[in-house]
Amino acid sequence: MKVTKKDILSIKAGSSKVMQLDSYKDCVNARSYAYQLAFTDPREDVERYSTSIDKDKNQITIEAIKK
Repeated sequence: MKVTKKDILSIKAGSSKVMQLDSYKDCVNARSYAYQLAFTDPREDVERYSTSIDKDKNQITIEAIKK
């Protein structure tokens, strides 16, 4: 599974989403993508995205930080 722009932008401000990915590398790529989207596709209700990775389960949690 790959994390898409739509996946990240669909996270409501103040909430988070956990995604199961295929590898740790995919998690790192998703983290970078979420960081980039905060600048390339800014939202009025989201300041930035916070991420955490569970490398043992290959899961990433992306949280949309509310403004």
